[in-house]
Amino acid sequence: MSRFKNPFGERILCVGHVCIDIIAQCSSYPEEDDKVGTNTKPNRCIDQRWQRGGNAANNCTVLGMLGARPAFCGTVAASHEKGFILEDFAKYGISTDNVVIHENCDCPVSCVILSAASGSRTIIHSNKNLPEISADDFAKVDLSDFGWVHFEGRNVSNVCNMIRHVRAFNQKHPERKPVTISVEIEKAKPELEALIPLPDVLFVAKDYAKFKGYSNMDETIVTVQSLAFPGAVVICPWGEAGASASSTKGTVVRSPAYPPSKVIDTLGAGDTFNAATIFALHKGCSLVDSISFGCKIAGAKVGVRGWEPLREVVQNTVPLVSSADETADILHRT
Repeated sequence: MSRFKNPFGERILCVGHVCIDIIAQCSSYPEEDDKVGTNTKPNRCIDQRWQRGGNAANNCTVLGMLGARPAFCGTVAASHEKGFILEDFAKYGISTDNVVIHENCDCPVSCVILSAASGSRTIIHSNKNLPEISADDFAKVDLSDFGWVHFEGRNVSNVCNMIRHVRAFNQKHPERKPVTISVEIEKAKPELEALIPLPDVLFVAKDYAKFKGYSNMDETIVTVQSLAFPGAVVICPWGEAGASASSTKGTVVRSPAYPPSKVIDTLGAGDTFNAATIFALHKGCSLVDSISFGCKIAGAKVGVRGWEPLREVVQNTVPLVSSADETADILHRT
């Protein structure tokens, strides 16, 4: 268990997707119709593994390693993979009390090819028939257990209703600190724009920004800030360029990237940044310290294979707590 504690003893809930990642790491990306094996030349398979995946599930993994006692809210198929998924959640101290099990469904699967030569990761995803978490499912969550709810940007109509439910909860309970709402918009999908005006903290991924025609993270921040919830914090990670963010006062802050000496595994780096940044903000760090912490942990993730080697790095990288007006504003909004 990490020595870190949440500022109010409140947990973080991540809402979204979980799947199985079947990962093959190769010397380089295979040519079409190639056969790549353990001993083939010049390209060979360096490693192959199963891993629990999905953005919100990955967020929980990093938060669990940080000691945040996270919880996952999403759907899981009652297939043979269910045991693996639930056991792996438990391994990282992640509550699955708010998981909805669906009978007669297949587990979503991503086949992932990692290239050791370029550091790229190619993902082929399939979800045959597992439903997304519904707003009705989410309404059963006891929000009094949580100080922060993070939504993966998918399942847009339901997520919009879930956010309204959290807002209503905050208004109904003025005696307690409001639950902070964050959303990640990542994929190149036009419907995700509907989520921009809703959260207190908005993560805008490079893929979405480029889809919208933005050329850099500062342009993304300025443009999206004008569309966001009044006073919202907008955060944009940009890979090797680091990350930018705008505070509730409109001030833009930046952090450089912290790349490892060698890129080994980029899968989940963006999810790592988001989770570490949320953890630091929830802990009471300033906005600039929070995105810097996110960049440091994401950089460390890129330099190791999978999740488990990240545990020691995470627990020895302490986000600095500073008195930050913008952080106080986030945590006290309704």
